Amino acid sequence: MTSNFSLPSELCEAVTRSPFRVQIAFDGNWMDAFRFGPDELPSRDDLHKVLAGREADVAVEFCFQLRSGENFFFGQRRLGKKGDRDTLEFVDRAFKCSLGRDWIDLPDFLSRLERAMPDIDRIAKDTLCKDLENVEIGITDWWRRGDVVEVWNKESPVIPDLKQITINLDDFPSLHRNDIKFACLEFNFLSPLHHWFAVEISDQVEGFHILRPSKAWSWLVKCLSNYKEPVD
Repeated sequence: MTSNFSLPSELCEAVTRSPFRVQIAFDGNWMDAFRFGPDELPSRDDLHKVLAGREADVAVEFCFQLRSGENFFFGQRRLGKKGDRDTLEFVDRAFKCSLGRDWIDLPDFLSRLERAMPDIDRIAKDTLCKDLENVEIGITDWWRRGDVVEVWNKESPVIPDLKQITINLDDFPSLHRNDIKFACLEFNFLSPLHHWFAVEISDQVEGFHILRPSKAWSWLVKCLSNYKEPVD
């Protein structure tokens, strides 16, 4: 059973600039991620040193700024074994995809990434961002440490209204106001590997990130407007 998800035009056309940062994390620990600007990417030898002994759970994220100014990121995780040499190939090729500007929008960037990935990972053409699993709200880089609220999943594909989202968030004050990172709406996909994209849904006010449920609901509606229920 698979779902059929299509990236909305509002998002596809909003990603028009190269990533301003790429980062790599181990075991989901994004607070201690290694972060690189586009002009300071590590060499293959340096990547090998960074990965040594930590190849079992490695994730890469590309950080963009939307045309409207919000933060947006796309990430993908590779699960393997300690010492797995294919992980170096996976990370090195992903990082190199952040260079240059021979793509026109988000789907084009994802196609570039699909073509670059090692054959062993079986990431075929048109497979990224297709089988949507769930949608969550959380604090960027704090996913496995802080509060996370699921607002949609493919088992109950009805889009919640703004009132329901607000109710779901009522018991999580840490999401409403924090001084860690911006809050975001994250869309998770499990096939052909765990990958995700997320968009900023908070405003920065006097040093704090203030969650805007209306932004979350707006992006949820835009992104799920073309969603088709899973079929056998």
